[in-house]
Amino acid sequence: MRIGIHAKPAGRSSTAASSRRRSALSGPAKPRKLRKGNGMKRAGSPKSQRTSIRTALGTGAGTDRRAAGRAAGNRAGGPASHRYARTARRFLWTPPALHGKLSVIITACNEEKTLRSVLREAERLMPEEIIVVLNGCVDHSFRQARQCGRAIVVHCPRAAGHDVGRAIGSKLSQGDIMLFLDGDLPIPAPALFPFVAAVDQGADVALNDLNPLLPIFGKCDNVTRCKMFLNMALGREDLGAGSMTAVPHALSRKMLELIGPQALSVPPKAQATAILEKLRVENAGTVNVIKRNRRRKGNTGTGNNVEQMIIGDHAEALAEVLARGAADRLLKENGPESRRLVAAWRNGI
Repeated sequence: MRIGIHAKPAGRSSTAASSRRRSALSGPAKPRKLRKGNGMKRAGSPKSQRTSIRTALGTGAGTDRRAAGRAAGNRAGGPASHRYARTARRFLWTPPALHGKLSVIITACNEEKTLRSVLREAERLMPEEIIVVLNGCVDHSFRQARQCGRAIVVHCPRAAGHDVGRAIGSKLSQGDIMLFLDGDLPIPAPALFPFVAAVDQGADVALNDLNPLLPIFGKCDNVTRCKMFLNMALGREDLGAGSMTAVPHALSRKMLELIGPQALSVPPKAQATAILEKLRVENAGTVNVIKRNRRRKGNTGTGNNVEQMIIGDHAEALAEVLARGAADRLLKENGPESRRLVAAWRNGI
């Protein structure tokens, strides 16, 4: 590539013309030095890699391969090169093939800042459909959802209820696997796939395993204790605090047909029903949604509205367990040794 310094056309500027006259009178001009950064960028430089990867994030697969090649060719170049390589590998990730069809259901309430990112990661899973339930949104969430050409958007002008959006989305879904997400938590697609894979491989409920992130029982919050107690009453101490109240989680079509979409409006009760019906419920992966959960007026502070609602949902689930006479039988089967092991686990012994 030729690099030249082109003069402005004559007549554009009297200052430029007088400058040329002075240089002609003073003899041959000294060669001009190119400023740092002018001209062609050195091939493989970190800046060019960064530009290429940014371009790759918004264009097609051909650019993706070029970005990946540049990053891979500079792995020995230091921490920056390793960072570019990781970025390229993450973007080029493709999900393994599934046996069943995947439906992604996203509920949102005024999530215009994060909804597009959530949709972008959902698209990377290559689902059969994406259903977005806008639950009482008054911001630009609708506009963000409509920018996703694959999304089926359900707009509820008035808030239908905290978990009702999941019931609406599942009612409309057609897939064999349903992955539930919240519009305020963008989660990378590779971290979402274990929940999808678990259901595809036979699980009916795939939960987010938050147990590695929790403190000992004495320092846990009331909601976490309710989750643990419900699972213990159902004879599923192995689930710990695993609960359908937390995203991401995935369900099978079998689970939905057995309990009905309306049951998802009370997630703990739906989970209890699944266990009582001998469905396969398991922790499928760990995604830290505790620190990233959006702080709102209704979910901060001791005894906040969301906390009270979740505790009430668990009370409803326990009432269902007691009504079926399952708790007494399960506790008798477990015996004192099981309770001792649970206490040791809770206290980190």
